[in-house]
Amino acid sequence: MLHTVKYSPFSDQSLEQALRYLQPGDQLVLWQDAVIAATLPAWQARLQQLASDGCLYVMQEDLDARGLVAGVGEPLTMAGMVKLVIEQGSPTAW
Repeated sequence: MLHTVKYSPFSDQSLEQALRYLQPGDQLVLWQDAVIAATLPAWQARLQQLASDGCLYVMQEDLDARGLVAGVGEPLTMAGMVKLVIEQGSPTAW
């Protein structure tokens, strides 16, 4: 299953909730303000296993818009996001 999180971990519990519900093999996309998590050491440590499993994606356009560089996760463009949705079906949005 594909999960997407768009809210900053500073302002919302969406990422925390999504991580609790992820099952083995699920994929997670961080976009909009959620990309901040991929740049923070405490969150990077929590997300590392997903990244190592190839299940964590971070929207490159959102990183660029914020002047950030992700420390974990695979960069993903909007075209890549569309491909994931086609492959995985409608995502669960947090």
